[in-house]
Amino acid sequence: MSMTALDRASLDSFAPPASLRRHFAILGGTVDIHATLEETGNSYSIIEVGIPPRFPGVPPHYHEHITESFYILDGIIEVFGNDEWSPSRRGDFFLIPPRTVHGYRNNTDQPARFLIMGPGHDRYYFELVDWMYREPIWPPTDREALIAFGRRHDTIYV
Repeated sequence: MSMTALDRASLDSFAPPASLRRHFAILGGTVDIHATLEETGNSYSIIEVGIPPRFPGVPPHYHEHITESFYILDGIIEVFGNDEWSPSRRGDFFLIPPRTVHGYRNNTDQPARFLIMGPGHDRYYFELVDWMYREPIWPPTDREALIAFGRRHDTIYV
């Protein structure tokens, strides 16, 4: 049996230390930024989102340039696509190409968690969490501010 040069010690060198993990609790939910665009060599970001029961989620939107992915970890999350809301469960994966209108919400009485992967989403969530701490209402009352926020992050709300 042969061993490769890539062992556990070398794998550990790729992972950021636990002290750099970013965890935020806001509006009954959580946001964990597991990997930033910078940490992945400008490839993608990995964000874990915990959404509380009956949370309206993100309004339908699309990205002009980026591909985004969702992976459901726990609970039931309704995902918007093809002009309808569909329930998704643990293990469901969504690959969302540019210019595809999509959204998500938790329309159940139980919390849910999922991963969002896409380039630059760490920057989106850092700014979003800061905004939600300042104005703890979702969706925001100022739709024009939401539209401007989205445009800064390749997110076009429809």
